[in-house]
Amino acid sequence: MADKFVELLENGDLSEETRVSIQEAWETRLAEARDEITAELREEFAQRFEHDKGQIVEAMDKFITQNLEEELKELAEDKKATIAERVNYKKAIGQHADVLNKFVSETLASEIKELKADRHTQSDNFAKLEDFVLEAVADEIREFHSDKRELAEKKVQLVREGREQLADAKKEFIRRAAEKVEATISSALKGEVSQFKEDITKARENEFGRRIFEAMAGEYATSYLNENTEVRKLKSEITGLKSKIDEAKANADESSEQKKLVESKLRIAEDRYNRNNVMSDLIAPLSKDKKALMTELLESVKTEKLEESFNKYLPSVMDGEGTVRTKKDVINESVKTEHTGNRSLDGQTGPDNEVVDVVAIDEIRKLAGLK
Repeated sequence: MADKFVELLENGDLSEETRVSIQEAWETRLAEARDEITAELREEFAQRFEHDKGQIVEAMDKFITQNLEEELKELAEDKKATIAERVNYKKAIGQHADVLNKFVSETLASEIKELKADRHTQSDNFAKLEDFVLEAVADEIREFHSDKRELAEKKVQLVREGREQLADAKKEFIRRAAEKVEATISSALKGEVSQFKEDITKARENEFGRRIFEAMAGEYATSYLNENTEVRKLKSEITGLKSKIDEAKANADESSEQKKLVESKLRIAEDRYNRNNVMSDLIAPLSKDKKALMTELLESVKTEKLEESFNKYLPSVMDGEGTVRTKKDVINESVKTEHTGNRSLDGQTGPDNEVVDVVAIDEIRKLAGLK
């Protein structure tokens, strides 16, 4: 419509002022119409918005009310179901607790019975173990004493056989050595005698030449060296003094060394004297061959342990013969008693005439820490 109005103005025979005024009036009217239409549209849209808003609010209120009632009903039903399930759970738990208590009681009773049976079996096993240990310990003690006696007898036997073999070997060695030495000495003497004759001849010749030379030297010194006699005397005196000083120093050093040597020899002699006294007292009642055998057995033993070793080897050396000790009351000393704190049975002796402490069963149990 605006395009047609513009076309009409351009085609019409109107002046420029008229056209401008008409154009301005047209635009003014057109603006007013636009404002009116805009206001009407705004009013209409506002009314529609209010109407739609009321409808939406009403619909939402209705929707929320319906849904809320349904949810509240479901919540109430769920609450009732939860309460019922809780009651059922408590009832079931009570039944299960009774069953569990009954099962635990029965199981505990059976376990206690088994524990009592195991304890009884264990006590029986401990008793059997104690009896076995006691028997084993007693057997080991008897075997130990038997082995100890056999060891002493074997040592005496070895020493006796060794002495016999050593004596035979010594005789054979002396015989063979005497033959070889005799042959060697005879051949060596023959060579040495011939060489000795030649040496005597050469020595006589050398002695004769030496005497001639000494006579010539003395005559020469007497004739031509009288002016040096005093000087030689002084030198000889100085040399003599030096030799005396050196000799005195050597004597002093030798005296200190001799003192130490003498002290050492005195200690050795004192120990040897004490050992000889103890040995002579111990082997005095024995026969000659027994003395030699016992001396050889005690050769490597210390002086303070001589009597103990003598008592140890005496039964094996005697081979069942009775021992007669008249000098000292050594018979009691030769019997060693093993003090272990246990009770011993009277009238029972072990190897080497030693008193054997036979340990009672209850004492062994006490020592082993057993009740």
